[in-house]
Amino acid sequence: MGFLKNIFASIIGFFIGMVLIIFFFAAVIGGIAGSMGEKPEVKNNTVLELTLTGDIPDRAADDPLSELSVSGEELSPVGLNAILFGLDKAAKDDKIKGVYLRTDLYAGSMGTAEEIRQKILEFRKTGKFVIAYAELFSDAGYYIASACNKIYLNPKGILEFNGYAGQTALYKGMLDKLGLEFEVFKAGKYKSAVEPFIQNKMSDANREQVRDYVFSLFGYCMKNIAASRNMDSATVADIANNFRARNANLALQYKLVDGLKYEDQVEYELIQLSQSKPGKKLNKYAFEEYAKGSWNTGEGDAKIAVIYASGEINMGNNESGDGIGSTSLAATLKKARLDSNIKAVVLRVNSPGGSSNASDIIAREIELMRKVKPVIASFGGVAASGGYYIACLADSIFAQPTTITGSIGVFAMIPNTSKMYKEKLGLSYETVLTGDYAVTWRPDEPLSQGMRSYFQGMVNDIYEDFTGIVAKGRHMDTGRVKQLAEGHVYTGIYAKNLNLTDAYGGLQRAISSAAAKAKLKKYRIVSMPKQKSTLELLFGKAGTAEATDQWIKKEMGMLHLPYAEMKRVMNSRGVYMRMPFDIQIH
Repeated sequence: MGFLKNIFASIIGFFIGMVLIIFFFAAVIGGIAGSMGEKPEVKNNTVLELTLTGDIPDRAADDPLSELSVSGEELSPVGLNAILFGLDKAAKDDKIKGVYLRTDLYAGSMGTAEEIRQKILEFRKTGKFVIAYAELFSDAGYYIASACNKIYLNPKGILEFNGYAGQTALYKGMLDKLGLEFEVFKAGKYKSAVEPFIQNKMSDANREQVRDYVFSLFGYCMKNIAASRNMDSATVADIANNFRARNANLALQYKLVDGLKYEDQVEYELIQLSQSKPGKKLNKYAFEEYAKGSWNTGEGDAKIAVIYASGEINMGNNESGDGIGSTSLAATLKKARLDSNIKAVVLRVNSPGGSSNASDIIAREIELMRKVKPVIASFGGVAASGGYYIACLADSIFAQPTTITGSIGVFAMIPNTSKMYKEKLGLSYETVLTGDYAVTWRPDEPLSQGMRSYFQGMVNDIYEDFTGIVAKGRHMDTGRVKQLAEGHVYTGIYAKNLNLTDAYGGLQRAISSAAAKAKLKKYRIVSMPKQKSTLELLFGKAGTAEATDQWIKKEMGMLHLPYAEMKRVMNSRGVYMRMPFDIQIH
């Protein structure tokens, strides 16, 4: 009887599953059909609505299924490439009168914020308007909005204008409770990625560099905000540091916003600004829809490839699209090198670094590429440690003043689980060795002195290689590179002054430089590597893992950072070139 029940339950489960699959694919087909249909017409006196919420990826998904949503949320936000090239398109479009900017809870990097802000200022030179409105401005969101003609805040809204802070989570206390320790090997006194796992407070060297980059970013941003708001930069800094604009009325009083309005009141003003007929509703058009494909425009057979390197650098293939795999990116670079129609390459880096071996494999491909065609590096929000290593051999490097870069240093961390195994779990091993080095690591014993010497020697050798390749790429003396190295993190301002980068500028300036270097007047832009489709992300193994990580990130919010850091460390293998911390501006 139980057997029959199981058979019956299995049959019912099968049919329920089939029905769900049918419904899902019906939704998918409907989404594709909708996306392949004619786009709504852009009417005269149109205002583009651009919403910047959460993180902003370097490129938008070029995928018809990307418009489908799960739980009512878009799978892919608008990408930086769409914002930059979409604003260029809108600047030349007579039907577009201006842009309505929403930066509620923008959580992207300051490098991305700077690139968007500069493009808004450029767009405004055409005489078209950009009006910003939010119910909650983050620090970085307000920084973008400060480039607009007008800034409006909801009467009950919040402006997070209270200074910048760099934070580092410390895990040693938690690890002590678990009986878990780490053996640390590093080269560079500022290479503090290991500190959270072995110390209960910042080292003096780390505090020094955190102070340097936070104050550098703060000073630069306050100066730009003051210029846009026709205020004195010292006054703006004082308002921030003393949190004087702590509510909407005070934000208006201190002239950080131009008015306190509800959304319908802002839209009424947009109707007037767009010169729509009285009584007519606002002609709004979604920016992400308008900007689709704007970054792939151009003419002629010649191409400039923009190759995106975003996320942690690891060995092997990158199956999920979240991070940089050495095999995957090296193959992409080789493909671009062998393609005779690709006349130049822009390497767009947004990475805190990662595996030293993986970084070297990628850097080798850049070196080979330079022998046959120009390679220009474009730094996003962060291009540090291994992220700097893979780009330092490029013909030239463009970065924003707010980019985080440098961190030329190396480290390795080996878990010492002996106390956990013996005291917490009561486990031990009996091992027979043919020699002292037969076992690199044992979970029930700390490293031997011989293995400690081995790991430190390996780290020192890789550090020598790192400083050597920077000296080669930047045409500097190795001794000078070592003075700038030591794992020190710099803003783009310091990096340019120290010859670690060549000029200020974003993705588009890097593309223009590549075209000039290749002597191209006509060219098309191609994006590489090919992005994973939504179906691949939904049904592939890697996609499932990425979806799980995205769900955890969404649900845990800021608490996701220590979880992600612990997961990264416990999964790490080998020697690393990585940023000493994850930058969060609050």
